[in-house]
Amino acid sequence: MHLLTKNDCLKGLARKVRFSQRKRCYLVSLAVAALVVYFVYKNITSSFHCYDSGVEWKINKFCKRYKNVGSSGYMCSDLCGNSNVYWDFRCPDPPLELHHPNRFQTKKLDTSLNIIQAVPNENYEKLFWVDSYYRKEHYPTETEYENIVKRYISNKYNMDIPFDKMRTLLRLGHKHRELFFHQSMRDSWNLVQNHEYVMLNMYDEKDLFPYIAENCGEMFVTEYLNAVEFVEDQRYGSHIDLDRWRYHIKIAVLILDYVAELEQHELQMCHVDLRRFGINNNRLKYDDVRYLFPEYTINRKISSGTQCASDDDCRFMFCQSECNREKQRCESTVLNNNVQIVCEKIFLGSSGYPGILITHKTPDRLKELLERCARPVKDRDVARARPRGTSEELKKLLYNELTNIYEKLAAINAP
Repeated sequence: MHLLTKNDCLKGLARKVRFSQRKRCYLVSLAVAALVVYFVYKNITSSFHCYDSGVEWKINKFCKRYKNVGSSGYMCSDLCGNSNVYWDFRCPDPPLELHHPNRFQTKKLDTSLNIIQAVPNENYEKLFWVDSYYRKEHYPTETEYENIVKRYISNKYNMDIPFDKMRTLLRLGHKHRELFFHQSMRDSWNLVQNHEYVMLNMYDEKDLFPYIAENCGEMFVTEYLNAVEFVEDQRYGSHIDLDRWRYHIKIAVLILDYVAELEQHELQMCHVDLRRFGINNNRLKYDDVRYLFPEYTINRKISSGTQCASDDDCRFMFCQSECNREKQRCESTVLNNNVQIVCEKIFLGSSGYPGILITHKTPDRLKELLERCARPVKDRDVARARPRGTSEELKKLLYNELTNIYEKLAAINAP
């Protein structure tokens, strides 16, 4: 009787698992196909790039959840129902300088709109609590919920909600059907914890930002702005025709007027993108408020006492601050202001990417004012309350210079 050795067993096992060339080709093809499917899926659902197919996928995914769970809002029947309303979903156009994974553009019939989804983040606070015995969700009453929202807004933004604003902010429905009312409350709470939603609502009457039209759950629709007409190669070219140069001057004056309004309402821009300015009904607005805050909110964020080694550790986007070197903590509020940011990022630009006011037609006087505005150093150029901000006096000089240039250009074209 022949006993199998260990080597014999290993050889037999190897023969059983040995693949033919055909099988090997099949397995390699399968692995490659799986990788392709994986990368296509990751691209479609990417948080760093936008694809029209990905927008469709996200909307469909939301609508499936809506049909299974239900959501509140007058837009749901149009967006996810079987109505005859035609929606065309796609990526934002013009594209955002800083990608927004939960912002889309759509056409409802012939009307262009933006859609923003208030996706909860890591700071999300739950509204209900679950008892340990019955595992039942317990919700606040409507009055309790209103008080919760008031405290939340007051703590985060240092703002009181006017009585007439509460209804449009909360958007509660189904008040006589408990199950649906609780769903409505959850949707409302998702919206309230979204910074863009709060800013657009609380400053709606100021007409600084796009208005909110409708919502379905945490999806809300906003006004689409007609973007300022800047073509990249024209904007960054050193040569420019007279009509285009006059348009640049006009937009610069409108932007200075706009930031003056922001400062009246104590609002601070921590990022600015020229393509996010738009004009509707002869009114300039800005439509990406993710990095635009009440001064209270950004000062609290930027001086939170986090550890630092240099000033760059304390800044937030374009909002500058400084590090307390002795304590190695961020304790300073915002040191620059909106005018300085606009001058540096939009008007002056850099050597590689000149701003909209740097062309072969730029007078030396205007260039000097722009450089002083973007990098204020002298006492007369520095804002009293912001040691790295542009002073009101310098802003007036720049404003007057731009309006004088515009009037001269208009006179040239006058019949």
